[in-house]
Amino acid sequence: MTNPHRLSDRVIWLVGRAAQQAQRLVQAKFVAGPIRKPHYGVLASLADGGPAAQAPLSDRIGIDRSDMVSLLDDLEELGYVVRRADRTDRRRKIVEITDDGTVALKELDRLVHAADDQLVAPLTADERATLAGLLARILPEADAGRR
Repeated sequence: MTNPHRLSDRVIWLVGRAAQQAQRLVQAKFVAGPIRKPHYGVLASLADGGPAAQAPLSDRIGIDRSDMVSLLDDLEELGYVVRRADRTDRRRKIVEITDDGTVALKELDRLVHAADDQLVAPLTADERATLAGLLARILPEADAGRR
């Protein structure tokens, strides 16, 4: 029998390791297509929060503004988003998800849900709900620290 890791009973360690595993599972699901996790975040944010200028969109999803341009270039090339000049400020671009982007997002949602199911497979439905509820209670504090 091996000795437990000194942090094996610490929530911060366990959540970190679970997050790493979650990222691996999502990346494995996305590996066959042209979309990576940050692309998914952009599409999901546009679908859920509506069209947005590039800078507020970056802030909304926590992606560096310098990275947003290349992500949007990729998504625009795929036909998943369009950028239009803002009617009130022609220098600013408003980003909007397209119908093709919405269709792609539904497939990506399916992949993310499959990864989620794989991650929590050892848990019962009640345990999954409890875990999700507890993690959701922690996140407002974490999100406040990002601002």
